[in-house]
Amino acid sequence: MNEIEIKFIVEKKLTPFQESSILKLQKECFSDVDRQSIEEDFISQEFGRLFAYQGRKIVGMLGLFKRKIKFGEKEIVFGGTGGVCVAKSMRRKGIATKMLKEGLKLLKKEKCDIACFNVDLKKEAYLLYEKVGFKTMMRKISFENIKGEIKYDAGTMFIPLCSQAVYDYVMQSKNTFHYGKGYW
Repeated sequence: MNEIEIKFIVEKKLTPFQESSILKLQKECFSDVDRQSIEEDFISQEFGRLFAYQGRKIVGMLGLFKRKIKFGEKEIVFGGTGGVCVAKSMRRKGIATKMLKEGLKLLKKEKCDIACFNVDLKKEAYLLYEKVGFKTMMRKISFENIKGEIKYDAGTMFIPLCSQAVYDYVMQSKNTFHYGKGYW
């Protein structure tokens, strides 16, 4: 087996091959996600992606997000990972962990105070995030969808990056953490 190489690509510089690989992997990994939810809720734009290459083939991907929000009295720079996917034939080889660790390094370079990721707690993939240091928020988060509706969800995990104090503030607050416009 060829060694796996992780490459960061700025979203605006994706090649046609990378774009078609994204669609193929999304179909393989997220066919169980409601199409309407994808179109209305998951509208945040990645600033870049990590791709896992095996030779010339893309076998995994991870989107990187960043935004500034106000939470309580604090301005927070928060980042996130989304659309994490590894081809079925390549799972359980540490590829997602490798991409996730690299993604967190990049989010730290982007000066993100904290990072978050939404998981389906019915799937065991969330264990990967716990292993890397993410902790599940024990209350719901909110976000605004494309229609301007405020929606709520559970299963969001957070990790401190540049600020343990911001992480503690967010995790210990009783207030709903609001992503802003779009979900990832």
